[in-house]
Formats: sequence, structure tokens, C-alpha cells
Amino acid sequence: MKILFLSPTVPYPLTDGGRIRVYNLLKQIALKNDITLLALETQQSDKSSVTHIEQFGIKVHIVQNSATLPRVSLRTLTSACIKRQPITVARYNVPAYRQKLRELLASETYDLVHYEMFHTAQFYTETNLPSVLSQQNVDSAIWHRLTGETSNLFYKCAYWTQRRAFQRYERVLSPRFDAVTCTSDIDAKVFQQFCGDDVVKVIPNGVDVSHYQPDFASEAPAHLIYIGSMDWYPNEDAVSFFAEEVLPQVQKNVPDVKFSIVGGNPSARVQQLADREGVEVTGRVPEIKPYFAEATVFVVPLRIGSGTRLKILEALAMGKAVVSTTVGAEGLALRDGEEILIADDPIDFAKAVIKLLTNPPLRKQIGEKGRASVEQDYDWRNIGKKLLTVYESVMIQ
Repeated sequence: MKILFLSPTVPYPLTDGGRIRVYNLLKQIALKNDITLLALETQQSDKSSVTHIEQFGIKVHIVQNSATLPRVSLRTLTSACIKRQPITVARYNVPAYRQKLRELLASETYDLVHYEMFHTAQFYTETNLPSVLSQQNVDSAIWHRLTGETSNLFYKCAYWTQRRAFQRYERVLSPRFDAVTCTSDIDAKVFQQFCGDDVVKVIPNGVDVSHYQPDFASEAPAHLIYIGSMDWYPNEDAVSFFAEEVLPQVQKNVPDVKFSIVGGNPSARVQQLADREGVEVTGRVPEIKPYFAEATVFVVPLRIGSGTRLKILEALAMGKAVVSTTVGAEGLALRDGEEILIADDPIDFAKAVIKLLTNPPLRKQIGEKGRASVEQDYDWRNIGKKLLTVYESVMIQ
């Protein structure tokens, strides 16, 4: 197949879950297909990253942007609210991207167009080509949870407005596509309200099980790790919740425990957490695998989110025991007490962490079962085949 794949970013380096997902799917579908990637320049390293994508035989077109995209500022949020748009549409509506898409469709013959999230779905063009919309999250669910987390009336109103805007796009824009893919059954149910069961398909998140393998030689004693982009509010909220409400409970039983917050662009709130005893904020790191290896226990204290967490799959692939909230583990076929420990209350979360830190045999058992689970259900090679099956199904309709 000759596929035009639209991505809002150049999916390398692998600095966040969205890039990791797109990178691995591209890597798999490019094995036996002709892929053209159209991506927007969002950071200064993008041009040098193109050669890494091209090594898979993928043709890359990068749309230059006058400046890297800003964080979700108050000004950006206010503008999106006034225009009644989802914030991703407001931030990624670059006319040059739309123009380049038109040029590619006019000059090349493709079998299918893949649109990655609403970031690029806003550029949907009526053609005779089959189209697939890939959704990594249900954005309206994220904004709904954000609304419940703030007491500030201005932000509550702004978040509610964004929730309504995303719900409108889910209702109006999603049905235009021949197929809509989601990362979990939970997310799929949202889009099935508007698209029908036969249109919505689950393409789960995955992990490179050959790259992420158990390595306990570097494991540090009583070391807790969380990994994520630290300019994304759900991650900021997660590490703040853990450092302020959970970690002090753990320190009462394991005084020498260390909590490392690993991820780029830490906000001022996250940076201030480094002033707390036992907390380290690393900022962006060149490679996250060594931090997984160092972890005694991997923690996922997320209270806001949608989709599924790649970080959990990567930790499990390395044989690490994981403690997560219900939201953090949402959508993953993992059993509490078997492949993962789940707790939502700060005291219960701390008890689960302490149990694993002080019980090496249990920690090892949970880690081994988690590794077996991702090998069976979350290998990117199998997930890539599932996506190709979706492509093939829309081409024969």
C-alpha cells in the first residue's frame, strides 16, 4: 500500500507517548508498504531527526514553522475558548501544513490517508481515498477530569468549554472517516456513539519487547521513578500529588527512599518539588531506559488522563513492579495484585509502594507476570499488523 501518514510532530526523539506510538507504528507498517510522512516542525531538533525516520524507507516532508509551538498558555486557552475550538486545533492550525497536504494529494497517488488525532484531522480533505483517524486519547474525558480538579471558577469555565469543543469534534468530525482507531475499549465506546461499532477499531499502545528487557544490574535500592513530559498538566498533577501526599507516608517506613521525576520541560511547580527531601527532578534526559533499569518500583500516580499509558508497558517489559492509580492503568488488561498494584487513596498508594519496597520476592513476582503480559498482548510487531488489517478493511469497502 502507498500510505500518506499525517502527524502533528516529527516522531523522534522519543520524548513523549505520542511520539513513541507514532514512531513504532510507522516502523512496523513501513516494513512492507510505501509510507510518506507529513509532519509539522515543533522543535529545533526536528530537521536533524528526519534522517532517523528516513532510515525505515519513509519519505518525510516537514512543514517549517516560524517558531516552535508554545506551551498551552493562558492566552492560547482564551483564544481557543473565544473561537469555540479544541485547543489542539487552535495550536496546530498552520496554513502551510494544509497547503502541503493539498500539494501531495495533487502530485502523488496514494491508497489511503492516515490522520493522527484531531491535530491533523482538522485538515481532512474530501477525496476518493479511504481515510483513517487515529485517536490516542478521548480529549473530552481529559478536560472533564481537569474541570473536576480545579476550584478556580475561570479555569473551571475554560476547561468546561474545551470539553464541549472536543465533544463537538468527536460528534461531528469523527464520522467523516472510514475508520477510527482508539487505544482501548473504554475510548472506543465514546466514538461508537457517533461512528458505529464497525467503524471504530482498537489499536492498543505497545512496547518494543526486544529493546525493553529485564535488567536488574543497575537497580538502585528504594528508588521510585515516574517518567513523562513535565509540561503536560496531568503529569504535573501526578508528581505533585505523589511528592506531597504519598511520599511522606512512604518515608515514615522507608526513610532513605528516593523519588525521581524524569521528563522534559518541567514546570515551575514541578521544579519546586526538588526542594522536598528525597525528590529529584531530572529534566529532559537523552535516554529513559537507564531510569527504568534503576527503578526499584515504578509509580504512576495519575489522576487525570485518557487512553493508555506507554510508560506502564515499558516498565513492565523491563520486569519492574508498578503501582498505579485506576486512571493510570485505565484501558490496560492488567490484573490488580497479579501484574500490577492499583491504589487511588494516598495512604493506600503508599502502602502498596512500601509493600513492594520491603518484599523483594513479591516485587520480583509482580514484575515477572507483568513482563509475560506485555510479551503476549502488547508487542508493537503484533499491533502494527492490527493497524494494517484496519487499512486493508477500509480499502475493500
